[in-house]
Amino acid sequence: MTSTSPRTGGRRQQAGPGPRSPFRALRSLAGVLVAVVSILVSVAQPAVAHPPSGSVYVWASDVRVRTCQSTACDLATTERLTRVTVQAYCQIDAGERGRVTDGPYTNTYWVQIITPGRTLGWISAVYAGGGSNNSPVPGAPVDSPTDPSIDCEYV
Repeated sequence: MTSTSPRTGGRRQQAGPGPRSPFRALRSLAGVLVAVVSILVSVAQPAVAHPPSGSVYVWASDVRVRTCQSTACDLATTERLTRVTVQAYCQIDAGERGRVTDGPYTNTYWVQIITPGRTLGWISAVYAGGGSNNSPVPGAPVDSPTDPSIDCEYV
């Protein structure tokens, strides 16, 4: 299609459907897709744990790491802990449902830790050194409803 230029009086070719039009449409579509994907990625980020608050020493051998505060919970990893210091986030009293007894030791507290293999999970306080029966162990803050700054759930 041609037209006369008002400034020069000469003829010029008007833009119309041609070989570049599909590329413009594809670039526009690609721009929209990039925007949509960036929105979805920013919304769908996995939960991130708050920084560790301390550490605890696991005195026992082959301690299993769980997904929650009970031996009935699934294993968080196949990794087993043996005489190792691990980063701890906090600990919580799981009550009778979380009680673990091993020989003369018994405890209802569970400690949220990160394993040397970088798995987040829970171990019974029975296997963390320095505590007493049915009480928290030193090295990790205790989750408390009266102190919102200590929260055992990841943020």
